[in-house]
Amino acid sequence: MVKDLKFVSPESEGIASEDILELLKQIEYYKINMHGLMLVRNGKIIAETYAKPFDENFEHRIYSSSKTFVAMAVGYAITNGVMKLTDKIVDLLKNYIHTPTHRWMKETTVHDALTMSLGHTGNIVPPENPRTWITNNLNNARFYCPPGTRFIYNSGAELMAAAIKEVTGMEFLDYLRPILDKLGMSKNVWCVKNAEDISWGGSGVILTLRDFAKFGEMVLNKGLVNGEQLIDREFMELATTMRIFNCVTNNYSPLKSGGYGYLMWITPNASCFRGMGLQQCFCFHDKNLMLVSQGDSQGAGVDNQDVVLYDLVKYLVYDRIGEKKEEGEAYKQLQAKLEAGINRPMYGRPYSEYQKVVNGTTYYLPEEDNENYMGWKWFRFDINGDEGTITYENRRGEKQIKFGVGKFVKSKFPETHYYGKKCGEPANREMDCEAVLEWVEDQKLLLRTHIIDTNFGNFFAQFSFKGEEVTLFIQTRAEFFLDDYNGCAWAKPMGK
Repeated sequence: MVKDLKFVSPESEGIASEDILELLKQIEYYKINMHGLMLVRNGKIIAETYAKPFDENFEHRIYSSSKTFVAMAVGYAITNGVMKLTDKIVDLLKNYIHTPTHRWMKETTVHDALTMSLGHTGNIVPPENPRTWITNNLNNARFYCPPGTRFIYNSGAELMAAAIKEVTGMEFLDYLRPILDKLGMSKNVWCVKNAEDISWGGSGVILTLRDFAKFGEMVLNKGLVNGEQLIDREFMELATTMRIFNCVTNNYSPLKSGGYGYLMWITPNASCFRGMGLQQCFCFHDKNLMLVSQGDSQGAGVDNQDVVLYDLVKYLVYDRIGEKKEEGEAYKQLQAKLEAGINRPMYGRPYSEYQKVVNGTTYYLPEEDNENYMGWKWFRFDINGDEGTITYENRRGEKQIKFGVGKFVKSKFPETHYYGKKCGEPANREMDCEAVLEWVEDQKLLLRTHIIDTNFGNFFAQFSFKGEEVTLFIQTRAEFFLDDYNGCAWAKPMGK
């Protein structure tokens, strides 16, 4: 089992080290912003690697891969006889019903919630009262069709996380704790709360890559662990195979058109936990192979880097599994590469002659000429060797971000108003971040800042210099925060 942390050569499991080396090479070639990756076969770890500053102890949010944890909590409740797939949602969540419900809402079952076929668009979060996620989905959702007839990505996981709490009196991770303990998972596994003070089953689980892999292995083996069936086998078979057709919604995407199980994506070869930004667990059941990854590819486009990763694993590893092989020089090279870690994506070079003009110059943004200027008043780059800072003033005062030049440098992000342990409530602390500055053209620099904390998100800030003027364009890639860093403006040197 993964919990034994038994590392073996890929060759001993019928996989060539050359193929894993090629996998890592292609991940870097496609500029996949990977934080950590593990390959497991037959319960043995054949590859584990991280990109600095991440390591095996880093607790990483896995976003929508959290949904599969909720599905397993439902399966555990079914195993324990406290819930059924045919149970009506309105019965499980009757304490949240405040208005006469739509007739289709009354028909909606646990099965419908697990298969994202509620019959309405889901994820109903009214801007005037964002603290009523569950209540609003039950009372105010606009139905378009009978439940169980149409796949649409929605709030089924949120409803089921709330249902687990209603039925058992426990948050879904607490309810799963007996299983987590048997898998050797850390007591530090936790979940962000949603606005109604319920564990955010659709997005909030935070854990290490190794804990992610331990849980994934249980799904890979369909609930069977050390000879004990922890979750009902019939439920696990249903969860990990297609329960509803979804190609109409997802336009032939290889990871999203193979059907959907129970809060899990299905391909012809695997069942998959999938979370925003490369939080992936691919379970290739027929060859007892699993890949687990964490990263931040937000902004790469819907189904871009995660599809690339799946295809790379499918064609470079899964398809090439054979008999045991002899270890050779490639295995030594692989060990060295795994130790060195994955290289982070870079887009430019660390220096341009124009840096002499920019360095130390304060640029101000004329408010009267900038419509979407993010409230910035001025900014200044101070670069010294391979590190530096950008200092700026926005609506909340003077701020500073530390960056590396051609390399990521870790520091604190200078805002305290984004949510932390509970959605909608400010963390009231600066979050960990990392940033890198590169020159992508002679007179254009790119500053990339990544939040790597309870929240994960990033923004690309492009500064294009032309004469004495500079265009500042910032595009954020995050969910429910950093919106105030989106914008485009122009600036000129102070005093001119």
